[in-house]
Amino acid sequence: MNRASNLVHAAIVGAGPYGLSLAAHLREAGVPFRIFGSPMQSWATQMPATMLLKSDGFASNLSSGSVPFTLEDFCKLTGRPYHDTQIPIPVEDFIAYGQEFARRFVPNLEEQNVVSIEREDNVFRVTLASGDTFLARHVIAATGVSLFQYLPPDLAHLPKNMVTHTTAHRVFQSFAGSDVTVLGRGASSLNSAALLHEAGARVTLISRKFKIHFHETGSSEQRPFLDRLLHPSSPLGHSMRSWISSNMPGLMRALPSPIRDLVIYKHLGPAGGSTLRDRVAGKFPTLLGWSISSAELIEAPNSADRRIKLTLTNSEGESREHITSHIIAGTGFRVDMSRYRFLNDAIRSEINCRRDGAPVLGPHFETSVKGLSMIGPVAYSSFGPLLRFAAGSEFAARQVTRQLVRSLAKHQRSNSSAFAGIPARSTVK
Repeated sequence: MNRASNLVHAAIVGAGPYGLSLAAHLREAGVPFRIFGSPMQSWATQMPATMLLKSDGFASNLSSGSVPFTLEDFCKLTGRPYHDTQIPIPVEDFIAYGQEFARRFVPNLEEQNVVSIEREDNVFRVTLASGDTFLARHVIAATGVSLFQYLPPDLAHLPKNMVTHTTAHRVFQSFAGSDVTVLGRGASSLNSAALLHEAGARVTLISRKFKIHFHETGSSEQRPFLDRLLHPSSPLGHSMRSWISSNMPGLMRALPSPIRDLVIYKHLGPAGGSTLRDRVAGKFPTLLGWSISSAELIEAPNSADRRIKLTLTNSEGESREHITSHIIAGTGFRVDMSRYRFLNDAIRSEINCRRDGAPVLGPHFETSVKGLSMIGPVAYSSFGPLLRFAAGSEFAARQVTRQLVRSLAKHQRSNSSAFAGIPARSTVK
């Protein structure tokens, strides 16, 4: 096959909110690209089936370019209830919205996986699960956080069927009648604990911190004018810091790293959505301020009767034991470049990373590897907390599209100049 005919300007790996939004922008801009993945896959396979989004409706839009197609548009079209702030969004509605977005704006989505990407001269060779290969000048990884599930090392020696991450569960009926311990106090932990309790499990929630936080809802228009002026509404909440983080992620990137890290650390810590408060408070035991110091498997003649004994300690040096049949860890995600297994070792080794494992990104989300960009939650260390949410997809899509439009124009000019001065072939015999 001719090398030029097998070359595309950009390849997008991932079809979640960020990958789909970027694809819509590139399509509108006329940039040749291919995109791979199942639309909204991690949302459809790694989140509780009946979960409600923590983000408000107005903060849960994908970006389609100059022709908007918002979550509100989708809900009106399909007869689903919607309000910018007052009606929590079921995850199934958000998934359906993303899938409809893909049908409308990304008709060329290829629902197969990329298994390998390697350098070949000044381009990338992309290999698909089908065995087909092609070349791309640019690769954009938009794989979300599903690659970066984190389990505490203290639990690594326990049987994998007794210790799972929250992303492993969509339904919880199989735990009815069982003792289940949930670790953490974020949205995934609280959702899992509430759903376990409602499914008939005996739940205990354990957190190192002393308080569980819940986000509050409320229309910005209902607040006094001065309060709205001093604490403006944004996709990240009601505060000036949230407004700046939402509207100026480029400025966030320009901040000195220690200041940006402090803003990120203090902004939007673990918390449940407002609808979880009544489903969690007082419903099951919560052990707050306790950390796991050791975990031990208690064997039994029947493997189904095995238990885990946790030794817990608090800040005052006290200890206690806790026995459970299963642990579900809502211990979040930690960026680790080694999890990008579709990138070969040579490429991964060239990616410049921060101490927290996240890639150092340029203003258009480019990594230190020329032609390789990364968008989505992996970029929050560079651009701030907005990139942890779907609301950041518009900024990422616009920035990367600008860069790829310029790059495409440069290649087109280069190709044109290569033929300049070559006489046109005569058609006279």
